[in-house]
Amino acid sequence: MTIGVLGTGRIATALAVLFARAGHQVRLGSPDAGHGHGHGTAARPGPPELTGGSCEDVVRQASVLIPAVLGVPGAVQLLRPWREAVAGKILLDVTNPLTGDHTDFVGPWAHGGAADLVTAFPGARLVGVFKNVWWENLADGDASAVPDIQVVSDDAEAKRAVLRLCAATPYTYVDAGGLDQARRVERMALSGARTRRGFAA
Repeated sequence: MTIGVLGTGRIATALAVLFARAGHQVRLGSPDAGHGHGHGTAARPGPPELTGGSCEDVVRQASVLIPAVLGVPGAVQLLRPWREAVAGKILLDVTNPLTGDHTDFVGPWAHGGAADLVTAFPGARLVGVFKNVWWENLADGDASAVPDIQVVSDDAEAKRAVLRLCAATPYTYVDAGGLDQARRVERMALSGARTRRGFAA
C-alpha cells in the first residue's frame, strides 16, 4: 500500500519518515507541490523513496491517507476538496482535540474527534492511531520512551491492514477496540503533558 501523508510540518514529516524507514512507499503531500517535493527528497531515509507532491495527487494515488495537521477541523478542511477520492480509502486519524495549553479537551468528554471525521467522510475507512503518543517520541525513534500505541476502528479489516503496516516500525501496537474508545485513547495523551516537549501527535 502507498501511504499518503498530508502536511509538511513536524508531525507529517515524523510520520512520513517513520513509515518510509519501515519499508513502505510514502508520498508527502503539500498544498504547494514544490514544498512537498522538497520535504520528500530531504527526508528520504533510503529505499523505498519518500517522495512529495501536491495534496490532490497524493489523495488520488495513495491507498492510506494520513492528514497530519492540528485538529479534526484542519483535517476536514484539508480533505474536503477531494471527498469523493477519499471514499473507500483507509483514513488514519492521528489528531487530538486538545486545548491550546494541552491540559484538557475541546468539546464534551463523550465526543471524540474521530466522530467528526466519520461524519465528514462517511465513505472512508477510519482508523484512529498515534493518538496516545507525542510526535517528538516518534521523531526520536526511541521505542523505550513510547507507550503501546492504541489502534481503534469499527472497520476490522482496515484495522488489521493498519496493524500490518505498523508492524515493521519499532513500536508496539495494540487493538484498543472500536471508535467509541477513541476519546479514552485520546485522554491517554494527557498523561504525558507534563513531560512533553511540544505538541501531541
